[in-house]
Amino acid sequence: HFLTKAPVTVVMPRVYVAKSFTQFSTLGIGPLTMLGGLDGLGFINTKYANASDDWPDVELHFIPSCPSSDGGEAVRKAMGMRDEVFDQAYNPHLYDDAYSYYPVLLRPKSTGYIKLRSSNPYDMPIIQPNYLSHPDDVKILVDSLKLSIKMGLSEPFQKFKPRIWDRLWYGCEKYPPYGDLYLECLTRSYTATIYHPVGTAKMGPPEDPYAVVDSQLRVYGVTGLRV
Repeated sequence: HFLTKAPVTVVMPRVYVAKSFTQFSTLGIGPLTMLGGLDGLGFINTKYANASDDWPDVELHFIPSCPSSDGGEAVRKAMGMRDEVFDQAYNPHLYDDAYSYYPVLLRPKSTGYIKLRSSNPYDMPIIQPNYLSHPDDVKILVDSLKLSIKMGLSEPFQKFKPRIWDRLWYGCEKYPPYGDLYLECLTRSYTATIYHPVGTAKMGPPEDPYAVVDSQLRVYGVTGLRV
């Protein structure tokens, strides 16, 4: 996250006003036209990426807000953030102007498993995702955070006089701020799943040779199978 004194980000008391709703409903302009709270998105290669691969190893979200921009009402709950974590990292900056970069790991090497708990079909399965169990996943995310910091403080943003977030993350206070160990701690503590980079099996009509399922998720070539 990056703090700024410039009133250019999405802060709920400033956005959720009659003017914003009028702009959106009558002219199709204003802050409410922003899709999913996202102002920018890019795909980048970290220093660990193989440039010959057909897609990068990180997706980067640029968001003109942070979890304290709404006073801790929505984003905090969506991420399941505990009170002590939010209070230390965000409470001092409620409704302050801020912008954020969120890296998404596109080529995870960590693998988990799903197992049946018992022969009872009503028992919930055992799900062990093993997130970040492979060291390369952590290295890539740490490098993507370094790139995010470099971008967030780059020349185009200097007119907003940004400064990097000044509240240390809960549990990572013993490490030098924004050094490798701190960023690794941040990666292991403040990482969540996201649904964007999914769906390697293409949906399409029967005449599409690359389609695996139809619009009702029925698998081509296998009778009675739906995913």
